[in-house]
Amino acid sequence: MKATLKDIADITGLSISTVSRILRGESKTSSKNVELAIKTAQEINYPLNSRVLNDRYNFKKRLQVALITSFEPDEFYSTFFYGFYEATRNENITLSLFVYNEDESTLAEFITDLSYNSIDAAILFLPELHEEDYEGLLPNCPDDFTFISVAPLFNPILDTVTFDAYRGGYLIAKHFYERGYYEVGMITGPPNKNESLLRRNGFMDFISQKKDMKLVWECEGDYSFNSGKEAFFCFQKEEHKPRAIFALNDYMGLGFMEQSMIHNVKIPDDVAIAGYDDLPLTSRIHPSLTSVHCDYTTLGKTSFQILKEKMETGGPHSGLLSNIPVSLSIRESS
Repeated sequence: MKATLKDIADITGLSISTVSRILRGESKTSSKNVELAIKTAQEINYPLNSRVLNDRYNFKKRLQVALITSFEPDEFYSTFFYGFYEATRNENITLSLFVYNEDESTLAEFITDLSYNSIDAAILFLPELHEEDYEGLLPNCPDDFTFISVAPLFNPILDTVTFDAYRGGYLIAKHFYERGYYEVGMITGPPNKNESLLRRNGFMDFISQKKDMKLVWECEGDYSFNSGKEAFFCFQKEEHKPRAIFALNDYMGLGFMEQSMIHNVKIPDDVAIAGYDDLPLTSRIHPSLTSVHCDYTTLGKTSFQILKEKMETGGPHSGLLSNIPVSLSIRESS
């Protein structure tokens, strides 16, 4: 049951009208009553407009931020969430994870419900969404609720903070070229995910700049460990094999490497391989896996900074894109 103004009035002994004026920032009552009403509202999870309260009373409420995603229990999401958790250290922020299921509600309904339940702002990580999904989202969400995205789009509708996926693919191709791997292959990711296309585009654009480098093999994957294993068998059937392979995420690279070891294909002597995301496991196996490093703590800090700025200034989404740089962790596999 949602908390009401009457609940606050009953607990504090103040009138409903006084409580209402305090929470709207319109009251001239004593600071003691203001503090009592706000503290009580927080304790019973009554939704507060922190921007109004801060402007009127210099009230610094702990920011309640929702991280909305379609969760999967794996090492990528653990790394992703831990980075955002680290970013809240020394910040007046409480971060809560919310799992969105499109079969249960629309995203606009989901966000609207959060806005009525003491959540001040939201960060969306939903890589499966596209421009048209966001176009339908904005008109149906509360105007005073702030949210941004951290999933890449070619043409962002929401203000977006994300990694430079194109640059990551480009760095892998450049690394292969510098190692003398001129005939290369790729295990692609899901074609419906923007970051997969951006990684591929960066890789292919570097290749197109080099007359002596070419893509000789390509196998479609779905980001899973099993699809990396299946890609190995596809690779084995190929008569003209690539000298190096870019797996568009670490799981597929690790799956390919597992089967390579089982079938006595030596990495990197027979074929080099590199992944993407730089999950902790990539440095703990042998041979260790070269991978594009993504700093999720930096992603979290930048997201919180932009989110707070947007809460202070208000205004509509402008499709502002903030790209977080990536780097290459070069290891034994290449």
